[in-house]
Formats: sequence, structure tokens, C-alpha cells
Amino acid sequence: MRTDTRSDRLPRPAAHPAEAAAHHIYVQIGWSTLGRLPLMSSELRGQVEGHIIALSRRLDAEPVAVRAGADRVRLLLRLKPNHTLSTLVPRLKQGSQDALTAAGRGVHWASGYAAATVSASSLRHVIRRMGDLD
Repeated sequence: MRTDTRSDRLPRPAAHPAEAAAHHIYVQIGWSTLGRLPLMSSELRGQVEGHIIALSRRLDAEPVAVRAGADRVRLLLRLKPNHTLSTLVPRLKQGSQDALTAAGRGVHWASGYAAATVSASSLRHVIRRMGDLD
């Protein structure tokens, strides 16, 4: 599992309550491979994690933790208020699938995804649970 080095210092209290509401939106997102087939080797999982981290940053979302399993991906993102999951997640899925296809890897994602908000006080627990994937 990859965690952003900046996320190892989780979370720092906001100086002002409005800052906390505006800048600390954490969401855990997950999706699976098509048919939930275990298509990802250990090597491929690392590539998937790297692609998702890079894509998240390009889309101006902060990856806190990313974990790819043999048949699924879980990520914890810190979002800005102007992000919408219905725009962000399809871009992450399509971008990572395109990168894998270009590298000659035949992984396809199933349609849909699951998402849940995460409180700042639960971040360490969620990251620990993500590490238990596979």
C-alpha cells in the first residue's frame, strides 16, 4: 500500500473551523476488476497504485492512501469542495485503465464504484484496514 509522505502526519487541527470544513473532506473510494477476476499481480498492483496517485494529483485531489489488490482498488483521497465523485472517479478509472492498456496489461474495471466519507478521527483506522486488503 502506498501512502503519501505528507499524510503520515494525520491530521493537523485546522486553525479556523471554516478551514476544517472547506479543506478536509476525506473519501474512501473502491472499485473492482471486471467480473472481480484476480487479474493483478504484485508487480501490476504497484503500477496501478502509482498511476492512481499520479492521476489524483493531476486532478487536484490529494491521495492519502492507495491500495490495489488482486481484484480491486481502494483509495483514500482528500478532496476540495469543488470536486465531484461523479467526475473524479471515472477519470481515475479510465486514466489508470488506459495507462495499463498502453503498457500491454489487460486489466479492465467493472462499472460503478463505492464511496464513503471518512472523518478525520478515523483516518488512521481506515488506512490500517486498507493495508489488510488481500
